[in-house]
Amino acid sequence: MSIAIPTLIEKDIRAGKARYSTFQTGIGGQSVLKVPSNSYIIIFGYDFSPAGGGIQVSGNAATNFSGGVAETRDQIGAFETQQISFYTGQSFHPFVHHVDIRNSPYPSQIENNPIPEANNVSVIRSLSEVDNTPIHRSVYIVSNSNVDIMVGLMQQMDNETPVMNFGPIDVTQNTPNGVSYGNDGNLHAVQTFLSSATGSIFTQPSPENVDFYGTGFAPQPNAEAQVYLKPEPGSTATGIGLIDPSEYIFNTFGSTFRIKYRTHYFLNVHYALYTNATPEALG
Repeated sequence: MSIAIPTLIEKDIRAGKARYSTFQTGIGGQSVLKVPSNSYIIIFGYDFSPAGGGIQVSGNAATNFSGGVAETRDQIGAFETQQISFYTGQSFHPFVHHVDIRNSPYPSQIENNPIPEANNVSVIRSLSEVDNTPIHRSVYIVSNSNVDIMVGLMQQMDNETPVMNFGPIDVTQNTPNGVSYGNDGNLHAVQTFLSSATGSIFTQPSPENVDFYGTGFAPQPNAEAQVYLKPEPGSTATGIGLIDPSEYIFNTFGSTFRIKYRTHYFLNVHYALYTNATPEALG
């Protein structure tokens, strides 16, 4: 599915009030989409080709194929969740995508085995690779200033204790009984420690007055209302925090893969450029 131009924006383009534009970026994790002075843009969609394409890893699945898949899948697991974010100076819009890891079995012959009778015995190995088929998403982001665009890999939560705090959720006007988890008698992950270095603690149902929901945990000063990762020092080595894709590819797989276009992400942003001040209704 490709990105369609919204009807009202298409009318403006046809009437000469706006100009359709694209912004193509990729490889490194940080880009700035410049907006001319006395102008504004409306970003209405993007095409995202995830990082990690063309990297294949294989392992011996032996008699336990599922274990073999897990082993090879983890070697490229950092590519499995990728984040795109837009910051306009007035608003912040993060988008998190799960990227499929394709796993397939294949037969392999054992040769030069020290046990003669084991030579040429067929075994099952597993092959894992990133599915970097483009992802299309419609958005609506208005900005009269330069837009910061950041792309990164999301590998793992903070490994400090606790990683999550579990608690009950009471019945409130926001969490009624029967149609929500309010008073369901279970313990839910109400605080998730995404990164201690950046102080990111994703808090549910809401970071405001979290104790109002009966979770048993006090509000945290660094509570986040949305799930998204921030960059932090040493993220490539620890796997915690937002990871620059190109740095990760080089550090993990070496220069051979770093110079291949197929391994890097590419992002094409679709937007309409209006060469006049932002209307108050859109501001």
